[in-house]
Amino acid sequence: MIFIIDGSADGLFTALFNSYLLKQFPTAVSCGDVQLSIDDECVDVLTNKDKADRVFKKLQKILPNSEIERIFIALKHGDPAKFTIVFEYLKLIVDENKNLSQKYSDKRVLRFDNLVHQVLIEAHRFKGFIRFSKAPNGIYYAKYEPDNDITSLILPHFKERYKNMPFILHDIKHDVLAGHASGKTKIVCKKIKALEIEDEFSSLFKAYYNASFIKERKNEKLMRGFMPKRYHKNLPEKDELI
Repeated sequence: MIFIIDGSADGLFTALFNSYLLKQFPTAVSCGDVQLSIDDECVDVLTNKDKADRVFKKLQKILPNSEIERIFIALKHGDPAKFTIVFEYLKLIVDENKNLSQKYSDKRVLRFDNLVHQVLIEAHRFKGFIRFSKAPNGIYYAKYEPDNDITSLILPHFKERYKNMPFILHDIKHDVLAGHASGKTKIVCKKIKALEIEDEFSSLFKAYYNASFIKERKNEKLMRGFMPKRYHKNLPEKDELI
């Protein structure tokens, strides 16, 4: 049995509520991007805010706020299997009625923890991988293509770093834009074509890279360990390695 949800946290919480209500627990939870076999039974789960809120309040009684936050971080992962992994983790928490976030001997906890870790690692990396260019209207623009939906996680870093600089972070893979201007920020989900801007900042990144790079100590394997190749296309200084 596969539960089909709308891809939201409320949808997943509703699925968990319905499971206990109907005493039917799915083998997988998906938002529709799963390949089905001929004997699979699909159950559409309509998101219900009241049901979702009841599950959320239950989790708040069991888990500290830091662990509640980790649930939403895990759901930012790009792997479609995340819904099944988070569902199984939450079911374990509800069944045992206690915080089991440190019980790594349980594969459900370990899989959940891996989701969170991978999202946070990528968010940390992109704090150094973002490259802004200045658009003709004076707004600084940066496009990037993370594996996970991390824009909301990295936005506070750039807001604090560039308090007086109007900028746009554009995740062209997940169609998410984050804007910052006059001390205010906003995130929108909208499919917009990426801007192609070649300005003095792109030239500066290339010049700095060429000046600091020591050809005799070139180690591409090590470089790609710290800066995976899939990120290079949005880094002006790494054009030659694509």
